[in-house]
Amino acid sequence: MGWIMCCQCKSNDEKVIELDFSRCGISDIPNEVYANSPTLEVLHLEGNKLKDLSPQLFQCIDLRYLNVSDNEIRGIPPLISKLTNLQVLIFSKNVLDGVHPNLDKLTKLTMLDLSMNDLGKVPEAIMSLINLQQLCLNDTDIDYVPANIGRLSNLRILELRDNNLCELPKSIRRLTNLQRLDVSDNNLSNLTEVGESHGNLTELWINGNNISQLSVSITHLKKINDFDASYNNLESIPKEIGHWTKITNLILSFNNLSSLPKAIGNLRNLQVLKLESNFLEELPSTICKLVNLEELNLQNNSLIKLPSGIGHLRKLATLILSDNKLHQLPAEIGSCCELSILNVHNNQLEKLPEEVGHLQNLTTLGLIGNRLSYLPITISKLRNLKALWLTPNQTQPLIHLQNEPLQDGQVVLTSVVFPQTPLRDPPPVQLPIGNQNCRISFNTERNESDIADVHLSLSRTPTPHHKELKRLREVLRNSHGSNKRALNVSEIKEAKVTNISGDLNTSQSSLNGYDPIEIPENVSDIIREINKTPPKQPPPYHIAAVYSKNAHLFAQNNMGPPSPMDQPKQFSQEQPANIHMPTPKLPSHRNHMSMIQIADNKMHENHLVEDELNQSKQVKWPFGKHKVCQVLEVEIPESYLTGDIRIVVQSNGLFLDDLNPESEVFHKFFIGDKILAIDEIDYSLMEPMVAYQDARQRLNNLKTITVSRNPPL
Repeated sequence: MGWIMCCQCKSNDEKVIELDFSRCGISDIPNEVYANSPTLEVLHLEGNKLKDLSPQLFQCIDLRYLNVSDNEIRGIPPLISKLTNLQVLIFSKNVLDGVHPNLDKLTKLTMLDLSMNDLGKVPEAIMSLINLQQLCLNDTDIDYVPANIGRLSNLRILELRDNNLCELPKSIRRLTNLQRLDVSDNNLSNLTEVGESHGNLTELWINGNNISQLSVSITHLKKINDFDASYNNLESIPKEIGHWTKITNLILSFNNLSSLPKAIGNLRNLQVLKLESNFLEELPSTICKLVNLEELNLQNNSLIKLPSGIGHLRKLATLILSDNKLHQLPAEIGSCCELSILNVHNNQLEKLPEEVGHLQNLTTLGLIGNRLSYLPITISKLRNLKALWLTPNQTQPLIHLQNEPLQDGQVVLTSVVFPQTPLRDPPPVQLPIGNQNCRISFNTERNESDIADVHLSLSRTPTPHHKELKRLREVLRNSHGSNKRALNVSEIKEAKVTNISGDLNTSQSSLNGYDPIEIPENVSDIIREINKTPPKQPPPYHIAAVYSKNAHLFAQNNMGPPSPMDQPKQFSQEQPANIHMPTPKLPSHRNHMSMIQIADNKMHENHLVEDELNQSKQVKWPFGKHKVCQVLEVEIPESYLTGDIRIVVQSNGLFLDDLNPESEVFHKFFIGDKILAIDEIDYSLMEPMVAYQDARQRLNNLKTITVSRNPPL
C-alpha cells in the first residue's frame, strides 16, 4: 500500500513519530516529512536518489534516527548541528568527500556509519563524539587512524575494514569496552596493539592482511567468540590459543600453516573450524576433544591421514577433506552419527571403510578424483543419501549401482565409472601483477608444420583475489592519474553534423570524444596510406534516397515508399539536377549575441589541416563542417514568475518559444534554445511529449535549466 509507511493513526490528532520512504526512487524529501517535523523521531530515506538534504529537514529537532544510506549525497550540511537529539546517523553508500565540523555538535550520537564514502581520512569531528558506541568507517580509503581515537572510550563496535591501514595507533588500547573489532582487508603486518586491555572483545576480524605471526598478547582475549585470520601469511599458531575456551568460530584459511598446536583441543565450545588452503600434513590427536564441532573444513592441504579419534566428533555435520593426499579414511568415521556432508574429492583413496554405511544422516558424499575400484555394500543402507558424486562428468546426483562379488566372496557395489582415475592437475597459471606490461600478439606467418609441433592448450585463469584487484587499481591510478582527463558523468553534449559528403568510411567512434575533430599530426601519411586501397564507394545520394523511409518526398509523383519486396531498380550514377543535399534547419537566433566562442588557435589549426587535406589527392573529411552546440546550465533568478518562459514541443525535443522581455530570464536565454534538463531531470532520453508534460509541471518551481544553444550561422 503506497510508498509511505508510518505508525498507524486512528485519528488526525495522533502523533506520527516514524516515516519510511526507503527505496522509493525519490529525488526530493517528501512533504510528509516537513508536515510531521514537530513529532518525527525515526526517518528512513535509504536507497533513493537524493543529492542533498533540504534545510527544512533540520527542523525535525526531535529526530533520533536518520538513515540516508545508498543515495547520491555529496556533503553533510552545517545545519546538521540542529539535530541535537540524534542518536543514530547512517550515511553509508553515498559520495561524501568529507564531513562538516558541525557534526561534533551531535553529542547524543551513539551510532555513526560513514562506510563506502571516499573520505580519504578520518574526520576530526568524530573524535569529539565521546558517547559513540558504534563507528563504521569501512571502505573509506583511509590510511591511518588518528591517535586521539582513544577518547571514544564508550565504543563497543569499531569497523575499519577494506581500507589502507598499515598499523593501528597505540591509543586503541584505551578502548577497553570494545566488543567487536573489524580491521579486515587492510595492509596490517602485526596486531600488537590488541591485547589484554580488550578483555571484553568477543569478535575479532583480521582477515585479508599481511600478518605473519600472532602475538601472544592476543591470546588474553578470554571472551572471544569469533576470530577470522584467513588470507594472511601466518606460519604458526601460538599454543596460548588454548585460553580461548569460549570461542565458537575459528577461521584460519589461506595461510601458510604447517601444523596446529595441541592446545587447540581445549576449545571445547568450538563449532566451526576452517583450515582450508594451508600446508597441514597431519592433525593433532587432541582434535578429538572438540566435542561440539559441527563444521570442519580441511580442503587443499597435504594431509596423509586422519586421527582415529575423529570418531568422537559426534556433532560433526560437515567434513570437507578434498584436495589432500589421503590414502584411507579411518573406520572410526562411522561414529560421526550427525555427519550429513562428506567431501573427499581429489585424494588417493583406494577403498572406503564399510563403517561409512553407519552414517544414516549422510545426504551428500563426494568421491570424485580418487582411485576407487568399487564401493562397500553398506552404501546401499544410506537411506537419506541424495547425492553421490563419482565422476566430474556426472549429470545426475545419483547413478545406478549394481552388486558384484569379488574373488574372496565379498559383495561390493560397482558401476561403469569404476575404476576411478585421478584427475590431472591443471598447469599453473601466473597472474600479471604490478606494472607488468601484458599484450596479446598473433603470428600469422607460421606454417602448418610449425603449429603441429606445438602443443596448444587452453586453461582457465583463476579470478584474482579482491585485494590484488584493489592493489592493481591503485597502481594504475597512480601511474595514469596525471594523464587522465576528469570526466563528468552528468555532462550533456549535443552535436550537429551537416553537409555529409566525401568518400571516406570513418568510424562513428571518432565523434564520441570531447573535441569535434581530432586529426593526428601525420595526417598526410595516413591519407596516402588510405589512397593505396580505395574504400568501397557509397551509392549516390539520389539512389540511397529512393530506398529510404522518406523516398516518397523525392519522387516526382506522390507515391508511397517502396515495399521491401520490390525488385531493385537500375539507376545511373549521375545525380539529377533536381536533387539537392538536405541541410537541417536550425532555430532562429538573435544576431547581436554570440552563441559559441571559438579559440583563435583552434581556427588556425583547422585552416592548416584544411590546406594539408587539399594538397593530398583531394581527399575530404567525410562529415563536412562539424559544429558542436554549446551546453549551458542556467540558474533561475528568484524574481522568476511562471509566465516568464513559454516552451513548445517539437519532434526532436523541447524548445524555448517565448520569453518575457521585462524579466531577468530574457537576458539568460534565447528563443530557440533546446531544453536538455530541468532541475537535473534529463529530457534528452524521454519522448518529446512525455518530456513536455513533465516540464509544464516544473515551470512553476525551477532552480536550473540546462539548454543546448546552436552556433551562429
